[in-house]
Amino acid sequence: MLRWAVAMAEVRRARRAAVTTIGPLVERSRASLNGIPDTAWRDPYLAGFMLTLITIVARIGCRDLQDHDLSLVQSQAWGEITGMDADLIGEDALTLSNSHPREFQHGCYSAMMVAIRLCNPGAVASIGYEPWQITEASPEADALMDDGRHIGTTLSPATGNWTDAFDTYIARLPLVKPA
Repeated sequence: MLRWAVAMAEVRRARRAAVTTIGPLVERSRASLNGIPDTAWRDPYLAGFMLTLITIVARIGCRDLQDHDLSLVQSQAWGEITGMDADLIGEDALTLSNSHPREFQHGCYSAMMVAIRLCNPGAVASIGYEPWQITEASPEADALMDDGRHIGTTLSPATGNWTDAFDTYIARLPLVKPA
């Protein structure tokens, strides 16, 4: 019983770290974009971006978090941040992490660049988190997505920021109408 209580306290602390760090950024984006459609949250790029950013921030915020508790942190934080049913991301996360589509990989990479700016490079390196790397020299870097949009490679630890990685991407989605 004590082990379970300690694990749940770690889950709560990790989820809180992710929500308090990422939540205000999403809310600011919601306001500047006149909302974010529910369909955007299940886009492969945004799924990779949000899950990776949640993972990095949660692991930095709670270094004792066990691997088997991470999926609970991811789904709870994702649900709280997006306002969506937390159960929706579970299957998407499994499918996308197993199939590694370009959009998902690029979302993971972009999240790491944003995390480096939000949390500092030493903190991100200290947790040993290394998502798939997409570099400007790789063939995937300037690839087209299935719908003809460019993935792009403008993010780096020095220049990548939330607006570049999140707002700009969402503004290009077909169902989003700019303010």
